[in-house]
Amino acid sequence: MRVRITRVLSGSIDGIQLDRFIPGVVYDVGTSIGSYLLSERWAEPISDESPALVVPLHAPMFHPHDVTALPKTEASDRPPRKRARKNR
Repeated sequence: MRVRITRVLSGSIDGIQLDRFIPGVVYDVGTSIGSYLLSERWAEPISDESPALVVPLHAPMFHPHDVTALPKTEASDRPPRKRARKNR
């Protein structure tokens, strides 16, 4: 089911954090979540075939405007460099 979120959400339903959804963005969600969002008037149905976001159930989702939530770069995943000891 394809829906557009109409307001800021909070809480969770069926283990999915609702604060992941960004108002104004179109998402492809399951029928139970979609029906719940529509019944609460937190979303509106969309019938076009343009690309939509799919919300993963268990993977973390990053807000596109929150630069602090971006994943670490490859360089930060490397172990620290060993330094040579200085002879005294």
